[in-house]
Amino acid sequence: MSEDKRHGLVKKQGLTQTELAEIEALASICNAYEGLDLKLNWNVLRKRSETETNDFLYYVDGKLVGFLPLFSFNAKEGEISGMVHPQYRRQGIFTALFNAVMEECQRRGLPTVLLIVEQASPGGQAFARRLETTYDHSEYKMVLDKPRLPAQMNERLQFRLAEAEDAPMLTRITSLAFDMPEGEVDWYAAHNVMARSDRFYYVGALDGAVIGKLDVQFAGEQEAFIFGFGVLPEYRGKGYGRQILAQTIQEFLANGRRQIALEVSTDNKNALSLYQSCGFEETGSYDYYRLPTGK
Repeated sequence: MSEDKRHGLVKKQGLTQTELAEIEALASICNAYEGLDLKLNWNVLRKRSETETNDFLYYVDGKLVGFLPLFSFNAKEGEISGMVHPQYRRQGIFTALFNAVMEECQRRGLPTVLLIVEQASPGGQAFARRLETTYDHSEYKMVLDKPRLPAQMNERLQFRLAEAEDAPMLTRITSLAFDMPEGEVDWYAAHNVMARSDRFYYVGALDGAVIGKLDVQFAGEQEAFIFGFGVLPEYRGKGYGRQILAQTIQEFLANGRRQIALEVSTDNKNALSLYQSCGFEETGSYDYYRLPTGK
């Protein structure tokens, strides 16, 4: 089927530049219609695997009117967040997309999915309520507005890129910061720490000992997304986290990356206060609903 004659559901392994442009145009329409900032993980969409079915598109006479991507960051769950053009809603399009994604999750053996819905989206919230979902948590998206950085830095705290030998400490800090068993934190293998060209890991080391870390995903020349930020429990509340974050911001700004964003759980008041103190502002809020896939 030629792209200009597409009609109905299309399952994709990898996305072409044309498809990415169609998705971006659809997102702009949907965001403007409801005043949203849909979570679509653009950094990931632009580098999709061409050997795995992750993206589900819906066309009407060659026009993209629906899109639902699947993101799987670990073997225990998938994440989905999608959209339908305002003029094509209530026609079963999102349901068709959703069913196709659930079939793919079952095929992969993913036991659950997290349905991500912006709090300001009535349609998305209504869809989640119709399913047998369980509320999991909520997050704020925050974007750096006006940087507010400490006037002085503790010279004992070194900020640097992680090295292969830091992998065990990256795993330990992540496990403690996000209340996960270390065995489930399987993405910091030494070869992975050094191999990615678009994802980087930074550490804060006090007198040479790593006490904090954060992960960064880059897109284009100006965008940076911070995630996985954590400090060892015994070093919290002493200003080290703020200094690590401040030095991260300084480095990004110095390299021309002025679109800096992150996400934080709405009930993590300490982290929220930290990000606000460095100049981040909330731009959206998302509810996460968990749903079993049947596998």
